[in-house]
Amino acid sequence: MAAHVTIVVPARNEGPLLPATVDSIARARTDLRREVVVVDDGSAPSIWRPPRPHPGLALTLVRTVGEGAAGARNRGAARAQGEWICFCDAHVRVADGWLDGLADTMRRTGATAVCPALARADDNRARGYGYTWTARGEARWLPRPAAGPAPVPFLPGGCTMVHRSAFADTGGYDAGLIPWGHEDTEFSLALWLVGHDAVVAPDVVVEHRFRPRHPYLVRKDQVDKNLARVAWIHLAPARATRFAQAAGVADQLAVAAASPTAQRRRARLLAARRRSDDWFCETFGLRYWD
Repeated sequence: MAAHVTIVVPARNEGPLLPATVDSIARARTDLRREVVVVDDGSAPSIWRPPRPHPGLALTLVRTVGEGAAGARNRGAARAQGEWICFCDAHVRVADGWLDGLADTMRRTGATAVCPALARADDNRARGYGYTWTARGEARWLPRPAAGPAPVPFLPGGCTMVHRSAFADTGGYDAGLIPWGHEDTEFSLALWLVGHDAVVAPDVVVEHRFRPRHPYLVRKDQVDKNLARVAWIHLAPARATRFAQAAGVADQLAVAAASPTAQRRRARLLAARRRSDDWFCETFGLRYWD
């Protein structure tokens, strides 16, 4: 029997983009069994556009009051029936064989998480192949790897597929990251440090609409707080301090340290670690904060 994939699509105030994304997924040919779980994370009634049903595509709709990007993904994963869970933004366009390409890459490499090349919807030639951090903790897209699938430090939230056992090992996304910002970075760090491998499948391309602004309120101080939380949870104390200073979020580090939810996540992931943050920084050339 073909492998089963659950595609989780969190959405908030996406309007017509959400039905278009589900339509694209439904039309794309695949040899895999698939289902779609859409999580409406508190969309305004005037903006909400429900996805259309498609014959042969199991579609589940979950409604929340607005838990944030990380929490919405966890809600969708909790309803997943598949062996693999593929998280997709609600403003993507996929092509025939995209799921098969991601699944085949995981089988061939032994990785438990994979991302495609993400292309700009308005310029398919502009593509990122996973991303890394600059010295200031800013995301920077990676170029195409020289030869086939390759390990990447961070998987983009626009499209990431993970084996459900690896998702369980991390405890899922950190729902303390509210409402948006750095949840994909935190999840990637969790995967690597508890012993899973993450790769990019460079020949699989998913088109993503990069927008100048969010369709809901996102404040800079919230994003900064999220970044400091990621550093405090995953990095050694001295490295986290230097990172936070370089990234301009030093004043938020103590807030993260005082958060009971951050304390619980840090303790859980430290207990499950198979690799150190020293290993991670050395492996991916992130020794800026040593």
